[in-house]
Amino acid sequence: MKKTKPRTNSRTYPPQRPRARSADPSDEPLVSAEQASAALNLPLYYFIDTRKRAELGIPYYSINRMVRYRIRELHKWQVRYAAEQAQRLKDAEPGGAHA
Repeated sequence: MKKTKPRTNSRTYPPQRPRARSADPSDEPLVSAEQASAALNLPLYYFIDTRKRAELGIPYYSINRMVRYRIRELHKWQVRYAAEQAQRLKDAEPGGAHA
């Protein structure tokens, strides 16, 4: 019995290089409130309610009457907001207002 080599693709393709991410934030897709809420694991009303969005300083884009978000900007906001909250807790007096 004759031994044969396993068949391989005779075509050779150049190795694929990973695409370089551009620094342009406009390349990132815009997402809806539902998608932003799911991605950041935050309540949906943070993104839907105009007053809550303004109170928290959530970055958004208003296109006609639609409100859209960029995940990268929301992540930066979330990190900054968490740091601000931690600083507030640290600066608060021990014992609280009712102690």
